[in-house]
Amino acid sequence: MESKPRLYDAIPHRLLARAVVETLRAKGVNVDEKIVEYLVAEPPRPDYGDFGIPLHRWAREARTDPRVLAEEAAGRLRETAGNLFSDVKSIGPYLNIRLNPVEYSKLVFEAARLEGDGYGQVKTEKPERIVVEHTSANPVHPLHIGHARNMALGDTLARMLRARGHIVQTRYYVNDMGTQVAVLAYGVMLLGERRVPEGVKPDHWLGLVYAITHTLADIQKVKKELEEAKRRGNEEEIREKQEELDKLVAAAARLRERDEQLFDRLAEAIGKRSDPWSEIYEIVRKYEFRSDKETVDTVRWVAETVLKGIRETMERFDALPEVWDWESELVWGGLVGEILERARQSPYFTIHKGAPALDLREIQQDPEVREKLELPKTFEIPPLILQRSDGTTLYTTRDIAYTLKKFREFNADRVINVIAAEQRLEQLQVRLALIALGYRREALNTVHYAYEMVNLPGRSMSGRRGEYVDLDGLYEAAFVRALEEVEKRNAELPREEKERIASQIAIGAIRFTLVSVSASKPITFRLEEALNFERNSAPYLQYTYARAHNILAKWGKPIPWDEVDYTAVEREPAERAELVKLLAVYPHVFAKAADELRPELLAQHLLRIADVFNRWYPKDPVIHEQDPGTKAFKLALVYSVRAALRSGLSLLGVPTPERM
Repeated sequence: MESKPRLYDAIPHRLLARAVVETLRAKGVNVDEKIVEYLVAEPPRPDYGDFGIPLHRWAREARTDPRVLAEEAAGRLRETAGNLFSDVKSIGPYLNIRLNPVEYSKLVFEAARLEGDGYGQVKTEKPERIVVEHTSANPVHPLHIGHARNMALGDTLARMLRARGHIVQTRYYVNDMGTQVAVLAYGVMLLGERRVPEGVKPDHWLGLVYAITHTLADIQKVKKELEEAKRRGNEEEIREKQEELDKLVAAAARLRERDEQLFDRLAEAIGKRSDPWSEIYEIVRKYEFRSDKETVDTVRWVAETVLKGIRETMERFDALPEVWDWESELVWGGLVGEILERARQSPYFTIHKGAPALDLREIQQDPEVREKLELPKTFEIPPLILQRSDGTTLYTTRDIAYTLKKFREFNADRVINVIAAEQRLEQLQVRLALIALGYRREALNTVHYAYEMVNLPGRSMSGRRGEYVDLDGLYEAAFVRALEEVEKRNAELPREEKERIASQIAIGAIRFTLVSVSASKPITFRLEEALNFERNSAPYLQYTYARAHNILAKWGKPIPWDEVDYTAVEREPAERAELVKLLAVYPHVFAKAADELRPELLAQHLLRIADVFNRWYPKDPVIHEQDPGTKAFKLALVYSVRAALRSGLSLLGVPTPERM
């Protein structure tokens, strides 16, 4: 890169924020410029200007009338911004600006020319070392649509943070010590062989073994509970247990339809066991204490074999983490023991329900802790139990150790854990426990990036019952539909090229849908919407990118930058100036999305650029423009749109095919 684009110092939000901050400092009020910058927004009415900010909150601190503060900041902005703004005005307590499109055209085109595919990726002034842990699905079945959201969010956060200038490491936590892996190992032991049938993806086959084993073991358990209820004569309990058993039997019937031979082998083996669940819990104990070689080898084999399939899926989506951490290694390597010993020495150590625990009530009263961990005032976290009565540790205890491992091994400033919102309590307990053990810095710099579930119309999901939409199947369905569209639009292309493009569309459609909505909101995934070529989707953005690329390919020569007539932006159609404005604020949107961990902001801005571009180019021909200066302007505008789209889509993990 030749030099930093001048656009970065002229981002409208930044200039506006700087004027407000400097005006406030003159009155003795110190405000973080970044906070002000990220509060700048588009006014409710276009005639107010392009961007504005209300000043009520700071006027109170400065003990002045917000209208006076707005006028003083406007005066300062007029002096410092030069001719970048065509209008600066205060409307009551609001400071509003209107961009000078000619000047911003110069800055946008220069930035696109300098940075190309990295357009708008402005670097932070405070780079950090950041660990992003994502996906971390239990190795018992293939990734499903819920894991896909975790993967897409985590990988996208890592991409954005790297582009922002941070040093980022991605990690996957292999949960090989829990009951779920023990259930799968139990099923494999009952089958008497460690082997995946030829031609079957390993995570899919072992996922079926897991679901059948879990369901059959549950049936046996609930049958015993039903007999006990009948013996006690408890009619309500009898009804509840009978309903539970009926559901389990129905689930078992569906599983048998998928592989009768496998189901019958497992059913026969489990039917001979008096108490399958006690044997499963014994596997958990033997594995943690490494007291039986065959158990350790089997558990390790099932986890590694499932992970082969998971890695293959993640590689397809270009989302492979760099480091794979095994939960068992935390225990066997002594780090969990270190945590337990430190806990016993802690003033917060207690016995809760007969088990060693940490009492976290006092720590919750710390104002900084409540603010950083976003603890509601009336919300109290119960004590954290560290060990079971048989000496095995709990998931949260091992998670405390894992948090320290991430900080220590990467010398991290911050750790971001992409984990489902339903684990909010456990994640709060882990961070409070870290404080109790003396690791305050690590606790306050650990982020639980919570995401809500993905719903599918008319479908409920349960990994234990084998009822889920796996990511591989979703990709195949998307690929088939995308291939149909590609064949309709480009029938002359070779089959291999059609399939390559269809794969890029399918991957983009899934990834974009899962990150384009705020992580705090649940998603209902509809494949037909994800693959909509006309609006609000990755295929729509990919089509727009390909359209821009093809316009430039048709031109087939270097863009005559020296001939650009920048005043062309002020002539009709209005979309010319609108595109320049959207491109001018793209660096701000990117920086805000990265800093606030909100990829949906970037996704929505790309859609706005695409919408305006697709309104513009059909009615304002580029190649056939007769005026040389205007043609050069249009070519530069197309080039800049293409650069912004490629930059943004790459950050979201969406491929950019040059033909659709």
